[in-house]
Amino acid sequence: MNLSGIAIRRPVFMSMVALFLMVLGGIGLSKMGTERFPDVSFPVVVVNITYPGASPNEVEQLVTKPIEDAVVSVNGLDRLQSQSREGVSTVIILFKLETDVKQAAIEVREKVAQVRYRLPTEAKEPSIARYDMGATPVLTYTLSGGGRSLDETQKFAKDVLKPALEQVEGVATVTVQGGADREVKVQLDLAKIDALHLSPLAVLASLKTQNLNVPAGHYDEGSKEVSVRTIGEFKTVEDIRNAIVAAAPDGSNVRLRDVAQVEDGSEESRTKIRVNGEPAVTFSVIKQSGTNTVGVSDDAKAKLATLEKNFPPGIKSALIVEEAKYIRENAHEVEIAIFFGGGMAILVILIFMLDIRSTLISAVALPTSVVSTFFVMWLFKFTFNMMTLLALSLAIGLLIDDAVVVRENISKHLERGVDPRKAAEEGTKEISLSVLATTLTIVAVFVPVAFMSGMVGQFFRQFGITICAAVVMSLFVAFTLDPMLSSRFSKAHVKGAVDPYARIKAPFLKVFEANENFYRRVLRWAVTHKLAVVLLGFGSCAGGCATTALNGSDFVNQEDRSQFVVNIEFPSGQRLEETARLTYEAETELVKDKRFTTVFSTIGVQGEINKVQWRVLTLPKSGRKEGINALKDVARQLLVKLPNAEVTVTDPPFVEGAIQDAQIMVQLRGSTYDDLAPLSRKFQGAMKGIPGMADVKVRYNPGAPELQVSVDRDKAARAGIPVATIAMAVRTAIEGDEAGKLRQGKDEIPIKVRLSPSDRASADDVLRMTMWTPNGPVSLRDLAVIDRGEGPNVIEREARERKILVTASTNGRSVGELAKDMQAAFDKIPLPPGSSWHFDGQIKDMNESNTSFLFAFAFAIVLIYIVLAAQFESLIHPVTIMVSLPLAFVGAFFALFGANVTLAMGSIIGMILLMGLVTKNAILLVDRAIIRVREHGETPLHAIQEAGPERLRPILMTSAAMILGMLPTALSNGEGSEFRAPMAIAVIGGVISSTLLSLVVVPVFYLLIEGLRRKVRGTPKSEGHPVGDATPAPAE
Repeated sequence: MNLSGIAIRRPVFMSMVALFLMVLGGIGLSKMGTERFPDVSFPVVVVNITYPGASPNEVEQLVTKPIEDAVVSVNGLDRLQSQSREGVSTVIILFKLETDVKQAAIEVREKVAQVRYRLPTEAKEPSIARYDMGATPVLTYTLSGGGRSLDETQKFAKDVLKPALEQVEGVATVTVQGGADREVKVQLDLAKIDALHLSPLAVLASLKTQNLNVPAGHYDEGSKEVSVRTIGEFKTVEDIRNAIVAAAPDGSNVRLRDVAQVEDGSEESRTKIRVNGEPAVTFSVIKQSGTNTVGVSDDAKAKLATLEKNFPPGIKSALIVEEAKYIRENAHEVEIAIFFGGGMAILVILIFMLDIRSTLISAVALPTSVVSTFFVMWLFKFTFNMMTLLALSLAIGLLIDDAVVVRENISKHLERGVDPRKAAEEGTKEISLSVLATTLTIVAVFVPVAFMSGMVGQFFRQFGITICAAVVMSLFVAFTLDPMLSSRFSKAHVKGAVDPYARIKAPFLKVFEANENFYRRVLRWAVTHKLAVVLLGFGSCAGGCATTALNGSDFVNQEDRSQFVVNIEFPSGQRLEETARLTYEAETELVKDKRFTTVFSTIGVQGEINKVQWRVLTLPKSGRKEGINALKDVARQLLVKLPNAEVTVTDPPFVEGAIQDAQIMVQLRGSTYDDLAPLSRKFQGAMKGIPGMADVKVRYNPGAPELQVSVDRDKAARAGIPVATIAMAVRTAIEGDEAGKLRQGKDEIPIKVRLSPSDRASADDVLRMTMWTPNGPVSLRDLAVIDRGEGPNVIEREARERKILVTASTNGRSVGELAKDMQAAFDKIPLPPGSSWHFDGQIKDMNESNTSFLFAFAFAIVLIYIVLAAQFESLIHPVTIMVSLPLAFVGAFFALFGANVTLAMGSIIGMILLMGLVTKNAILLVDRAIIRVREHGETPLHAIQEAGPERLRPILMTSAAMILGMLPTALSNGEGSEFRAPMAIAVIGGVISSTLLSLVVVPVFYLLIEGLRRKVRGTPKSEGHPVGDATPAPAE
């Protein structure tokens, strides 16, 4: 179908088509949300089981292992991890990306149900949930109570703010931290219950049987049916105090208040929250997966503003973290780059074409293509995020290319005096196959990117499809709107006509003519010194490859998000209050520095009271001179003063919600810690000896003190007391156990029974407890002994083996460089039998992403070859075009080296983009030479010498448009620039090198391949096809 002919003959129809596409694009634009990243789905199911009072070792043996054995056979399993902490087992099942996580969760639930009978009876019911990375915090606030206690402030947040904000569309939940939940404390007096022949278990059981509402059925009352219930639940704390728990020897009732102190208080929290050194209550708004972060954030803020009008006096909220702010700033930076880059590209067209009409006609292609692309993005349910905006910013130079090439060819016909309508149709038709081939090469490059596997594939799917959609739209515009406008608003050149702008154009024309003459001389030299040119090409490639070793490599380039994370770990067994005291001074000292705005401190991370995590927020990049690494060093220097503390400073996770402990992670796996613990110290020592490592830490501490109650089974059997009863009695005495809930309105307050603090202050106090049997009292001291021991705070496992993580941060060197040194150092360390080590974290992600990118490179090369072979009807000449690929990589490597940027995800995708860009220029060059040989009967030598200068201006024009279009992105220093800039730097360097070298190297390779082809076929070098014979040569 001759699209350009239809467009020229039916201009109104084509105008309406363009308008229709713009309208559709506008609709898509209005409906698209804004996110930081694409909605990435990782199928993860988490099984949590609480086993109150159990040590990590007991949790591992009695709960974690049975669950692991059950779920290991679930279909689609990729990785199996677990953590066994005091009283809690967490099993994390990671599935392959193509797995249906809903079905996987059902299978996990079934497998866990099958082994439920094997778990301890005291273990709570398993909680099985899908882990949703898309459900991330979008807002975090502090709440001050105006003289109220933290517990009262927390209750206000849970009772008022949480339910109200959860009604906002797109909000999944609101989490509240800080303060403590309300709890009814029943603290038994050991002497009094012993005197009455009671035990903590007996009191607990008595309270449980009284705190019940029991349905009793129903009966008929005339024509009505009446339900019957026995009401026994406690309604007030006073009801609990007055509960009868036993009968005294004189027959009187013993009430709970006679043997225990009953208080309406707060639970004992193992976590404290501080903001800038002050105890705080915070609440975070968590969005639903797949919803618009910016929209949810704005709606939640508006709802909170409405709620604040009715706050009690003194209560105030203060915003400390807003994810939408970063997203808006990031998007704004990209928008500036798009508009500025587009303007620069249009300026290039004006300079090269020296014609206002040509510039305006070509410039129309840009907004039409961009806006039309929005509709395709909306159809695919994309959002405006870092990847799609980056695709649009990189596509600016591409989108105008097709229109420029078409318009430039039409202009040549106009300069020869051809009628505008005929010039538009013939000029477009003449160049159409070349333009189609160049666009298809871009599509061929990014189709593999859009369908890469693994985590990288999930991120780049929207990127690849967006660029493909944009260039296809630009191709359509170039074949329709451009020739239509050219036919209506252009004028044929009239000999002798006076150009009013001749004096302005003259200097530019002289430069263009000088460039063309210079290039002719260079080209004549090149075709007579083929060996030198070939050596130049190979030498350039070798030099470029050599710089890759100097560049270093990372998974992603470090991003300055004006925040970082500090993890502090003290020796095991340190009390929560001591941990809080030691870090208080450091927190307050840090916030005195005006470069730090907020220190959000969690003391007792995941219930481990010797661990602290800071989320440190700094001034935005525009408001400070120092980079984020310098500010990290300030925090490190401050924390050096902490006694016996291990400190790790790292960036926030690349994707909010992802689990990331450190930049460098090494897994050691084996069956016992006796083998792994000494091995981990050897690995730690090796890593400390590698330059560029910081915060090297072994994430294992066996020194948590514990008291081990060992029951003499024979004595317990003779006394008629099961071991389980003794264990439950000890747990109830120390940890406490729940005797139900006190329900007051919407509140459900746990009733916790345990010994009074004075009766559980030491190990000897526990042994004083009496066990009552039908044969009389038996002291616990006669049935058990207490030993002091040590055990790990947490037992981590991977693939059903115990593991220890050795972690570190980078300091001045890339992850790739450190990985090579680590591999060499670890290879020298002998491993105990059954032990192994594995890279984890960013190194593992980088290796997997490199595999995906290599596949994309290889697949793209195959597709490019297929497109070129179809275009040229030749199996050999595509090789001529593809010679330009390594010439582009030369400039990319040198540009990255000059900019001191490592090879990472962003720069690699820029190099993939180069594969499509550089083939466009080579196609314009070689295609014209082949046409001259086939259709005009010229020799290959004469054809390439004429085709080069003939295509010089459009090649330079499209290259300059791409370079200047990318320049704002490359020079950007705003939010998110660390990810975008390397991509643009690689593109700019690659376009420069490929343009300069391809203009010389590609013609020489064309002649070499053409000479080889003719020698094989026995055709004389001077032979060409007869003039006017348009029959294509047979495929070789």
